[in-house]
Amino acid sequence: MIYKLIKKINKSIFIIPFILLGLVSCVDNGYEAFVPPTGNVNNIQPSTLFTTSTSADDNMSIVFRSYSTDAASYLWDFGDGTTSEEANPDYKYTIGGKYNVKLTTTSSDGLKAIDSVIVSPISVDFNFSNIDSKVTFENLTSGAKSLVWDFGDGETLTWDSEKDTELDPSFNPSHIYKTADTFGATLTATNFLDVQVSVSKNIEGLVLSTVPDFTFDVNGLTVQFTDASLLATTHTWDFGDGTTSTEVSPMHTFPAEATYDVTLTTTNEAGVSKSETKAVPVGAVKPTFKAIVQNGTADDFQGETGDNADAWDMTPNSKVKLDADNGVESDSPYRALWNNSDLNSYIDTAFGTNEQPGSSSDGSYVNGEKTRSVKLANDSRRLYQLVEVEAGVVYSFTIDTRSEAEGINTEVFILNNEITSEEDINTDPANNSNVDAYLNITNDYNSSKGSASDNTFTTSTFTFKATSNIVVIYARALKAVDSSNEVFIDNIDIITPGF
Repeated sequence: MIYKLIKKINKSIFIIPFILLGLVSCVDNGYEAFVPPTGNVNNIQPSTLFTTSTSADDNMSIVFRSYSTDAASYLWDFGDGTTSEEANPDYKYTIGGKYNVKLTTTSSDGLKAIDSVIVSPISVDFNFSNIDSKVTFENLTSGAKSLVWDFGDGETLTWDSEKDTELDPSFNPSHIYKTADTFGATLTATNFLDVQVSVSKNIEGLVLSTVPDFTFDVNGLTVQFTDASLLATTHTWDFGDGTTSTEVSPMHTFPAEATYDVTLTTTNEAGVSKSETKAVPVGAVKPTFKAIVQNGTADDFQGETGDNADAWDMTPNSKVKLDADNGVESDSPYRALWNNSDLNSYIDTAFGTNEQPGSSSDGSYVNGEKTRSVKLANDSRRLYQLVEVEAGVVYSFTIDTRSEAEGINTEVFILNNEITSEEDINTDPANNSNVDAYLNITNDYNSSKGSASDNTFTTSTFTFKATSNIVVIYARALKAVDSSNEVFIDNIDIITPGF
């Protein structure tokens, strides 16, 4: 046993010199000491995070705090062209609004990380000035998405950046208070992150002011003015024609037809005066009755309508049959209405025929009965009706027409007297002294004749000013010479303003 131990020791002693010799050999060969590697060996990406908060002392100042990992340097872009290299800057904007703030950090290994967020600094304030009880507000707000003005007397006004501009009256409003009390006016602004900020100021020292206002009713050259002012003790009217009045609600006759700038100046108990000006059109006559077109829909008695005694016959038969079964007849209600024998004689001579306006079912029903429409199917046919009106009144005229061929124009005249021939109106009808209005209908062609939709009419309307106390509704279609190009007319009416 002792022998084995000695043997092992001897072997160990023998190996040690060789190890020492090897170490000496390495040193002698120029071996360098170990240096740890640098850089992001494991490719770990740094992150950048930051928070924002509005300063408690100033809504235009934003506090930025970074929570970045492995950040060796910082670059802040505040969105308004300004930057910073601080780690945690406090930044005050000069103009309120909506800004995209970006933070870029760089790690010690040269890797970059970026984060961004929207901030909305806002400045809310206003000034005001007053004249009597009218207060003008100067809005000093910057960075508002929307505004609400509360004037403290129950009235409010809103402004929205999406549809309004700073030039709109609701951005810098004026407000008239109706009493001389002290009012707390509040401006509430909402920024682009929907955070509200309010500023309130007392409106004091008001002097109760007059508010001039008036209405007017025109009847020809005479106008009735009605005062609608507030807190007025005196009234001064300037009618714009060189004349004045101090009446509360005067009636005034102007010298000529025109539009006059009428000014009302009122004064309150404190002697403060204000003025209001309105444009007053003078010359239109106020009607006293409704103009009536007899049977403008061309309806006939339902008993029998084939006897040429319909509503549009200029020389209708003296009798119409009210009951086709028993033959009972009655005087035609249209006999005197349409009769113009002199004109009829002219047409007989000019066109060599004695055709009278016919009628045709238009396919519609009223209370279960068919209505009628006028049919012009011969160049000698005319519509002619005398209507009582008032000179100077402006009326509206409406008519439905349907041409069954292209180019079949229908001429509509509003005459200011009865005629016995067409010679006077054939030359330049639109500028004829006998014609108060003229319309040449060219857009009523309906190509669906015979179909389910062939009852489509075109409505034409125009206005005219009556120059006498009667007008004649007169219509013709000279190119409608037979049933292939006839014109149907319906729903003729003169509309009186106010009736």
